[in-house]
Amino acid sequence: MVRTVIDANVLVSAAFGGTPLDAVGKAFSIGEVYLSPAIVAEIGGTIERLAPKLGDEKTKTLSALWKRFQSLCHLAEPERDVAICRDPKDDAYLSLCVSARAHFLITGDKDLLAVAPARAPELPKGLKILTPREFMETDVGES
Repeated sequence: MVRTVIDANVLVSAAFGGTPLDAVGKAFSIGEVYLSPAIVAEIGGTIERLAPKLGDEKTKTLSALWKRFQSLCHLAEPERDVAICRDPKDDAYLSLCVSARAHFLITGDKDLLAVAPARAPELPKGLKILTPREFMETDVGES
């Protein structure tokens, strides 16, 4: 079973369609998608921050999509925190990858994309950190 972690920005962007939405759909079609309480809180905060720019209708739509997405994900509490990323707040995603034994981390975050999983023995063997576009171009059989 393919296990995937998806960055908050990709998830929020997916609500507006395009490649992020395609990548999220692919992640669900090939396996399981994981969230942690820290990531749930981050996305909730992101929606709150965007609300004034989006307006009531779009905020309601985004909130409903987020609730639906959450209901489809597996929630995992990382057993331990890893400190790998040059941006420490992004370590929550890497910690979740460890707990979920993830095959993929989908992100557009440059700090996460700069992490070399092969050089970080605490990360799951074979973890691939990819942009949504790269994930769409990846043959799942390669995981």
